[in-house]
Amino acid sequence: MSLPKPERAAILVKAFPQPSQKYEETVCCAGITPDGEFVRLYPVRYRHLRPEQKFDRWDVIEYSATRPPGDFRPESRHVDEESIRVVQRAAALDEQARVRLWSSHVSRSLVTLKSENVATHKSLGVVRPDSGSVRFSARRLRSDSSEDRELRAAFQQVSLLDPGRLEPLLVEHEFRYDFTCDGISHSMKIHDWEVHAAHHAYKRRYGDRALSVLSEEYGQNIPKRNLHLVMGTMKAHPRQFIVIGLLRSPVSPDEASKQHALL
Repeated sequence: MSLPKPERAAILVKAFPQPSQKYEETVCCAGITPDGEFVRLYPVRYRHLRPEQKFDRWDVIEYSATRPPGDFRPESRHVDEESIRVVQRAAALDEQARVRLWSSHVSRSLVTLKSENVATHKSLGVVRPDSGSVRFSARRLRSDSSEDRELRAAFQQVSLLDPGRLEPLLVEHEFRYDFTCDGISHSMKIHDWEVHAAHHAYKRRYGDRALSVLSEEYGQNIPKRNLHLVMGTMKAHPRQFIVIGLLRSPVSPDEASKQHALL
């Protein structure tokens, strides 16, 4: 196993927590290093972190990490949870600076990204859905589905490992984007923690209208703000990409690059 190495990254996304028999509950995060490299940080037991360690999107963190054994994805880092330290909060980055962080990682299409994955094992990337093609949908998990029951049971088991310490995560729906990218149709499950958190917040605020409001926000409003999707593969399925995060901004990558060139 490699020796721990200090690193720094600006956080782009946090995927929804996943049950883990070894770590109870973990979050996979994606970020960009000062050298412009994409990194995948795990296993992070985010809800177990001390308050001063907890980070949000666009925060810059320092951490100590090694290359995880058995994970051949080049971006993967095995993070020492105790070493995590927030060194800069999101407010320090304006919209243009945020977009410039990830704009060089935008692939022409998801097909292109998959080709790069085969050629170089690249397992993190960004794609832009074709304008007007995005359709957001929510599917309520069913009690008669063995896959849905197993998912719920796994989260319930996690909450029983340390009762009272963490509020149980309620997994009620699966969220999905259908879209085209360079003219090719795709249908993908959304694993961004933000969408699930928004749904729970909307339930408290809007009650029975929560899903309707959520669908309007993620299906109509956000796609109009230069929506880009952060794509990543899973260790068990290194060729299969999933949506791990959503990026949007009033500034497009082209606009950010032009403004930067004028400085």
